[in-house]
Amino acid sequence: MDLFSVAYAAEGTAPQPQEANWSMLIIMVVIFIAMMYFVTIKPNKKAMKQKEELLSKVTVGDEIMLRSGMCGVVKEYKADSDYVVVEISSNTPVTFAKDAIVHILPKGTISALK
Repeated sequence: MDLFSVAYAAEGTAPQPQEANWSMLIIMVVIFIAMMYFVTIKPNKKAMKQKEELLSKVTVGDEIMLRSGMCGVVKEYKADSDYVVVEISSNTPVTFAKDAIVHILPKGTISALK
């Protein structure tokens, strides 16, 4: 026998089942969805917008830094292509994905590093 049922039987009262509080459940779900939006979706959209702005500013002749840390000068850049040709050393053009671009450097940065 269950100890709790014996105690309730001796007292003469049984626990009453609680009614479902649907309004609290709905409020909690709405709060959870709002938190997920502000924690994951909104920052991701902001980062994507910043990346698009950066890529729209890149032109041929710009000095850029790539995700790998390499710096180079843009030699070929087409808006409709997913790739960019970067000269990382004299007469050494290398093709990279546009997504690899992380910074546009001020003019003369690469020559100052040498």
